[in-house]
Amino acid sequence: MPSTSDFDPSIHLAYQKPKKIHTLSDIKLENSPISEIASTNPFPFLSAEGMRAFRRELFSKDILDNYSYKTPPRFAPFTYQFWTSPKALEIVSNLAGVDLIPVLDQEICHTNMQLGPEGLEGHRDSYPFICVVMLSDTSTMTDGETEMQKGDGSTVKVRSPETGGAVILQGRYISHIAIPAGNMPERITLVTSFRPRSPLLVDDSSLINVRTKSLLPELYYQWSHYRLRLLSERFKHEAKSLEDSYSRAVQKCDLEGRLGHCTIETIDVEALTCWMKEQMRYIR
Repeated sequence: MPSTSDFDPSIHLAYQKPKKIHTLSDIKLENSPISEIASTNPFPFLSAEGMRAFRRELFSKDILDNYSYKTPPRFAPFTYQFWTSPKALEIVSNLAGVDLIPVLDQEICHTNMQLGPEGLEGHRDSYPFICVVMLSDTSTMTDGETEMQKGDGSTVKVRSPETGGAVILQGRYISHIAIPAGNMPERITLVTSFRPRSPLLVDDSSLINVRTKSLLPELYYQWSHYRLRLLSERFKHEAKSLEDSYSRAVQKCDLEGRLGHCTIETIDVEALTCWMKEQMRYIR
């Protein structure tokens, strides 16, 4: 049966602010469209009970039987509650410098298990921000840093989080390498991907790195649904903006505000055409 443990921030979190937050300008990169934050230093995040709850759910029969393409709401309710909770989202958003939500249910807390010397080669993530949480005992760990490429071509390393700790990275805009950890029997990390909550902010999410690792019918449904919902919010906002512009123009044309004979142009055809093209690019 799925885990019945409920997430409780007073029990499962032990959050402390990171000692340092790195900006994109710190590593000689231009600011992204959504945030100036590049990454955090590792910071305490999970309590001992939070660690146990994640590991208990991660190694449950339901997860192991469905490990390749698990869906958190169905097989991992604690995990889903954790990453959609207001408290966890508040912490991640404050550190990222922008209000964030998980991109898709399928991208809530995918699990990386390093049982050998392999790391992850240089890449950019599919989604704007990630939060990486360490679930293994790191008391004897060596290496395991994330190495980020700076704008001048040099690199800088961010230390791996300790047991129960986390690190946040704007991985869509920073090329980075996951250096393999040494001197530990296992290295289990949880990775959740985030995008801006506001539909009006740039969302450069992509499926380029995830198609080969996903249950495609579920991925394509979740992806299409969220993109269409976000677009619908953008169109509502644009329509309201046009309505407000028209109302102001009408007031200037007719002191009584009567509709139907507005002589002031309210539509910037070139700007609206450009906006429409941006939305079409977004849904492709």
